[in-house]
Amino acid sequence: MAHPGKTEPAATALTEEQRQSAMGRFAVLRPNLEEDVPLAQAARHAGVSVRTAERWLSRYRQNGLAGLARPARRDADGHRLPADLVAFIEGMGLKKPRASALPFIGAS
Repeated sequence: MAHPGKTEPAATALTEEQRQSAMGRFAVLRPNLEEDVPLAQAARHAGVSVRTAERWLSRYRQNGLAGLARPARRDADGHRLPADLVAFIEGMGLKKPRASALPFIGAS
């Protein structure tokens, strides 16, 4: 299923890792596509859930081999927190702990 604003790469634009992933997924689908083996049977034989195989088949029908490639995570290159908050938290981690008041209590 395509997500709004998200485009699938062309098969020629895939990285080697994405291409290998797509080919592995296609190997699960091949018996269904070429030999009319029921998808549930092909999925069980490959050790994949039927629902996963159904999603892969849908994406294959929509986008071909490129649809089977694992897309890059949308959050792979960024923090979810604002940069100033990340800097504040990192700065707090670098501060030395304050001296404890416990040694001074009851010391008279």
